[in-house]
Amino acid sequence: MELPKSIRFSSTIADPEAYIKEMFQMHPDAIHDEHSGFIEINNGILDSSFRYELLEQDLFLFTFSSYSPVDAEYEFLPNPNSEYLTMVFYFTETRTKNPLYLKLEEQFYSSDQISMFFNGKMNAEIFIKSKLKAFGLRLDIHKNWIERNINPIQIKNNTAFNEIIEGNRKTSISTKTEIYKDLVTEICTQISKESLSKSLNLKALSYNLISKFFDEEFDSNPEIKLIKISYGELKSALNWMEKHVNGEFPGSDFLADLCCISESSFSKKFKTNFRISPAHYFRNLKMKEALNLLQLGYNVKDVAYKLDYKDVSAFGRSFKQIYGKSPALYVKS
Repeated sequence: MELPKSIRFSSTIADPEAYIKEMFQMHPDAIHDEHSGFIEINNGILDSSFRYELLEQDLFLFTFSSYSPVDAEYEFLPNPNSEYLTMVFYFTETRTKNPLYLKLEEQFYSSDQISMFFNGKMNAEIFIKSKLKAFGLRLDIHKNWIERNINPIQIKNNTAFNEIIEGNRKTSISTKTEIYKDLVTEICTQISKESLSKSLNLKALSYNLISKFFDEEFDSNPEIKLIKISYGELKSALNWMEKHVNGEFPGSDFLADLCCISESSFSKKFKTNFRISPAHYFRNLKMKEALNLLQLGYNVKDVAYKLDYKDVSAFGRSFKQIYGKSPALYVKS
């Protein structure tokens, strides 16, 4: 089987039930054990397992492990009206230079581990290099749960935390996440076991993780030590591609001229920052727009036309390379 250059997935944030539903829409052939909350995906492009459990009212737990022979991109879709907040931890089992890339509010960051706490207004993308095993967990926490378990006076007195709760700030991010790794690993191990004390163990471990995260990230106000990628020289090219996603790729020479640098320097800087070529980046923008249009109800032929594809089959091939299925199958699911 010929592998695509990369795969891309999208999921709604701050909504546990929508997250589970989208998992089956993206992977209709996945093995699902509803009793244990286990989902397995193994199709040659993605080898992943997910587990989910309602720990108690207003508190959902999801764990995951994932491997792909190609680059994987995960987009978090905003859900601004949600009453849930989300806590996420990503780790890679193999340490390499910058295996994880995070795009947040049009800024790029790199690390080998990331933790985030955010509300439904957040819009972010995570890129994981090919042939790297990643694992972690997600906790969806309803605001009612926070009100029941955290002193409201303490919430109001903590500006950063309160701003996320109230929606005035979207997220808190850190790469100082090694201190959580043992807890995350233990939760991922316990959720796969069947025992009388499973629910109690998971609840206790999750409480411990939430408490530790809040203490570290908000009480001590640590300096966020993300490695911010400098791409100021490329901004003109990025802006042009965002505005002209319905047209043809103009060529690296044209984009380099916009940035007032040589084509070779432009291509090298672009590949260093984004791990993909400018043409591949532009195609990904097109496919992101295609997904939006399909979700709005446009038919496949109209979407292909709007994105300047010469024929529907060429559009379908590009779409399948990114999302793992044809546009028609995506619409049906």
